[in-house]
Amino acid sequence: MAWFLYFVSAAWIAFGACTILYTTETRRMAKDLLFKTNRIIMASIPAIAGLLFILSASSSGLPWVMRLFGILGLLKGGFIYVNPQDLYNKAITWYLETISDQAHRFIGIITVILGTAVFSWIL
Repeated sequence: MAWFLYFVSAAWIAFGACTILYTTETRRMAKDLLFKTNRIIMASIPAIAGLLFILSASSSGLPWVMRLFGILGLLKGGFIYVNPQDLYNKAITWYLETISDQAHRFIGIITVILGTAVFSWIL
């Protein structure tokens, strides 16, 4: 299951770099994706990724971190599916319209760091 960790780390590094370099374009693309995609599909993506993180934990030097990512992915998928008090739409609106460009770039920096860390933890 190391292939999944390689894929996720490369995707996080690419997304983080795009977020840092092309903040407005990345935000516009995320807005189109998040508002136009069915909520059930958006809930299944982190849930499936969380399950794959849990299954690929043995391919990592720090399996507890991968299991933690997996549990967080499962919780995020459940949160999006249940959507209590319309919090999912409020969180999307906050992320895409309220935070500043500097905060958006900071999230990109964190994403690049996490992607690099996951890549370095693969056995």
